[in-house]
Amino acid sequence: MKLKHRHIISIILLLCGLLGFISCNKESFKLSREEGEEKDNSVFLTFHADVAGGFSRAGEGEEGADEKIRQLLIVIVSKEPGNDGKWVVEHNYPVPVASTGIPLIDGYSFKVEAGRPKRIYLIANHGNLKDTGGKPFDFTNPAFLPDESGKAPVEAYVFKPDYKPGDDGIPMTAVYDITVPDRENITNDEYELEYTLYVVRAATKFSFNFINKSAQRTISVTGIDIESVITDQMFLMPHVNKNDGGHYWVVDHEEASNLTGKDWIDWMVEEAEKTETAQYQWLTDYEVPKEATPEKVSHEFAPSLEMAAMTGNMPSMAAADAIYLPESKAVKSGADNTLGLQEYNVTIHTTENSGYQSTKAIYTSTLPRLGSLFRNTHVKVNIVFNDYTLEWQVDVEPYWGVTLDPIFGLDDPKEETNESEKSQQI
Repeated sequence: MKLKHRHIISIILLLCGLLGFISCNKESFKLSREEGEEKDNSVFLTFHADVAGGFSRAGEGEEGADEKIRQLLIVIVSKEPGNDGKWVVEHNYPVPVASTGIPLIDGYSFKVEAGRPKRIYLIANHGNLKDTGGKPFDFTNPAFLPDESGKAPVEAYVFKPDYKPGDDGIPMTAVYDITVPDRENITNDEYELEYTLYVVRAATKFSFNFINKSAQRTISVTGIDIESVITDQMFLMPHVNKNDGGHYWVVDHEEASNLTGKDWIDWMVEEAEKTETAQYQWLTDYEVPKEATPEKVSHEFAPSLEMAAMTGNMPSMAAADAIYLPESKAVKSGADNTLGLQEYNVTIHTTENSGYQSTKAIYTSTLPRLGSLFRNTHVKVNIVFNDYTLEWQVDVEPYWGVTLDPIFGLDDPKEETNESEKSQQI
């Protein structure tokens, strides 16, 4: 599939330099057996952890506050042998808190029972999370024990978003099902996973950038509206659906495909590493809380974002602070939307002065090619004001290590709004 158009809102998985964590040395928990200790059925399980897409973007500086892990909880539960075997918590380990961010070490090692299915929970930046009623979550052992349906209480947790990247960090979570082989099949009683376990942000991010190429007027951006988004609740753990064949539903622009033989987090990491924007995909089959009601969220800028009229070849630019929201699922109406693609509108409010008249203007557009607002998605909206048109330039791509041109670097064709078609209030 090839993109036939380039636009200017970069809708990108939030796999963008998600973490400035560097694995500097091999550090693991000291769990070696004492000489002469009776050997049991335990082995040492080692795995590596990272943030999905945790690589730095070329040309960018230090990671932002929303890219840090400030707390990390690692929970390992194990199923005892037999059809009626119970689940038990082997480890519930809080990695020590660090306000400046926890660097993910090269390996985490835990003493576990061999020959049993296990579930590994990774929960980051969770310390101050509360449910929709304002009650702190329980992260003690019972919260991680699956019931007869295989679901643990923590998987039903719905939190009330109060994103404070600079204070608490953005919540990040993941759960992995693994099986540790029998002890006789493990060399030196040490079993290391051959793949990395990734945590994923429980949030979406919107970034808005503006450029004034009009030589006829100054522009003040006073606010932004985002429609059909959820604002008040979100599942802590991801709820991604599988079909009867055990596959995840992924949309490749206009063609659906089954994601065979890989976890959706692995798919997300692969998307981050792609360099061909024409091959971008959306994961569309996931759940949001049933009680969640999509609505319009409005952000007013105080002070407003001021842009002077362009002089010569030097346009004026402004950038808004990032807006963090829960994942949403505003599926487009219509019988032909068999792929479950989603649709979101954005409205920009401005005050514009031509020197002899001041007007208030409203610009609205459906964000092109934003097919899903699943967790860990970064929506970059770049808007250009010209003398007689407004450009919503959109580029759809996974995050990759290429720096865009400082003036957005995105060429024609462009989606434009004619100045005569905008809504105005004098």
